[in-house]
Amino acid sequence: RMEKIIVRPATGKLGVLCVGLGAVTSTFITGVLMARKGLAKPVGSMTQYDKIRVGKGAKKQYLHYGEIVPLADLNSIVFGAWDVFPANAYESAINCEVLKEKDINPVKDELQQIVPMKAAFDHNYANRLNGSNVKDCETRWDMVLQIREDIKRFKEQNNCDRIVVIWAAS
Repeated sequence: RMEKIIVRPATGKLGVLCVGLGAVTSTFITGVLMARKGLAKPVGSMTQYDKIRVGKGAKKQYLHYGEIVPLADLNSIVFGAWDVFPANAYESAINCEVLKEKDINPVKDELQQIVPMKAAFDHNYANRLNGSNVKDCETRWDMVLQIREDIKRFKEQNNCDRIVVIWAAS
């Protein structure tokens, strides 16, 4: 038996919090910021660029993902991150050298505003990483509580309706 699934509309601001602010995250954020300014196409983003076939035969049609399910508009996204290094998203993007500086500079001001929160870090899992921007926690439970507080604070400070966390760290 099929039950009807109700999906709420994607209204308000969407907070996208990234674990790690290195090459993957800084490139991702730069691309979104460039796309929403109309300075780049969202190539590689299925939800922004691609269409998907819906239906068969005479009922077949090709729709953008946002025509099928409610998606946040690029302009409603607010970015945040955690990282073991204190470099902001602009510094990270420059240091990682995935993109050229000329391609990063049009969104420099926005990238500089994204300063990573202290990371929940354990040297046992990434023993070749030595960053100074880490939480001071006695236990794993303390880390969990601090992360919860980070999310709550970010959501309130940025007036976000929803939060998504993406893992992009070592």
